[in-house]
Amino acid sequence: MTDLERAYAALAGKQATYDQLWNYYDGTQPLIYSATRLREIFRNINAHFAENWCAVVVDAMLDRIHLDGFTVTGDTRATMALSSLYESTELHLDSFDAHLAALVTGEAFVIAWKEAEQVTAYYNDPMLCHAFYDADNPRLLKWAAKWWVGDDERRYLTLYYPDRLEYYVSRGKASDTSAASAFVAADPPTAPNPFTVLPVFHLRRERRAVRSELTNVIEPQNAINKLFADMMIAAEFGAMRQRWIISQADPGDQQNAPNVNWWIPAGDGVGQASQVGQFEQTDLDNYLKAMEQLANTIAVVSRTPKHYFAQQGGDPSGEALITMEAPLIKKCERFVEVITPTWTAIGAFLMQLAGQPIERFAIVPQFADVRTVQPLTQSRIRQADVATGIPLVTELRREGWSEADLAQLAKDRENEQTTQADLGGALLAAFDRNAPVTVGAGAQLKQGG
Repeated sequence: MTDLERAYAALAGKQATYDQLWNYYDGTQPLIYSATRLREIFRNINAHFAENWCAVVVDAMLDRIHLDGFTVTGDTRATMALSSLYESTELHLDSFDAHLAALVTGEAFVIAWKEAEQVTAYYNDPMLCHAFYDADNPRLLKWAAKWWVGDDERRYLTLYYPDRLEYYVSRGKASDTSAASAFVAADPPTAPNPFTVLPVFHLRRERRAVRSELTNVIEPQNAINKLFADMMIAAEFGAMRQRWIISQADPGDQQNAPNVNWWIPAGDGVGQASQVGQFEQTDLDNYLKAMEQLANTIAVVSRTPKHYFAQQGGDPSGEALITMEAPLIKKCERFVEVITPTWTAIGAFLMQLAGQPIERFAIVPQFADVRTVQPLTQSRIRQADVATGIPLVTELRREGWSEADLAQLAKDRENEQTTQADLGGALLAAFDRNAPVTVGAGAQLKQGG
């Protein structure tokens, strides 16, 4: 099988699965019936009901994972240059989309390149890209593929290698492309890769396999949606009590509606007397309890704190909140640990594209703290760490301060020291001359006053 054929099979094969995963995250989830007969009974009901907990599971992690930037160990100038590239390429915005895709589908892609002396880097939808690893060394990314539909409605496909790029295009419209044989070499068919580095970077949720964060959530989510739909249907049909009539005469079709009177024929006094009754209302609480139990199941299997799904009795203390969120924090830390090497490689390649190559091991991606930290607790931890000899700048960097923030802090400190020195000098001069001194915006200090 050629690389073109492998690329086509991989890209075409993931479309349906990834479409489904994104639909579950977005809340456009199908209603799943446990029996064909039920599907036939409810086929004429057009309303759609869904209680979307998939988004909660993903967003609980996404809200805690934020790449603030990069630090180059021992090189402030390189740190500022890499931070500038991170923002100029808008990766500081695309990183959010990349992390979201990695959680929903299990993978995401970033492609970097240099065009007309301009360094570019951007997130790519995993539905459009695929990575191929060495069979003997699963850490070695050998080549990658990307396809997309152009303005001319034809499908374009690029194969990326460390030494070259190969370009293909479909003969006809993308909608008519159903096999690798539908592609031909584009013009030009190839281009050299002068950087000898694969410009496609693969962010994965886990290394063992491409696996979505929603894998264990979809089935209980389907059950919740089914119960929710049943409850809404029961509520609609039970909005007005269903009534029944027993009579020897035909009462005709009676309309069951507010302010409508029923005229019921009387019995003949010998046979069955006329009777009227009504059916009991449906207890919706049974549905609510079952849905709540399934939501708890989702919380357990996804390691998402239960207070994300339902209001808890009372407000938990700070320590209790830390304990409740411990499984989620561990999961977020593990995710950051897995994607850190890829972001390190991206940072190194950006510097190479900018003509400032540096060693990969010197680059440290700076992620915001995934933990829930109370402000008072954080200040006490900071004070204790600084007291033990850890530099304040190092402590602030651990807390997620960017290099720009740290540079501004250093500048503010320098200005403050200069202002204090000027004020001290002015006060001494005033006391020497026994004269009033103007400090700041018109304020006066006068000896003895």
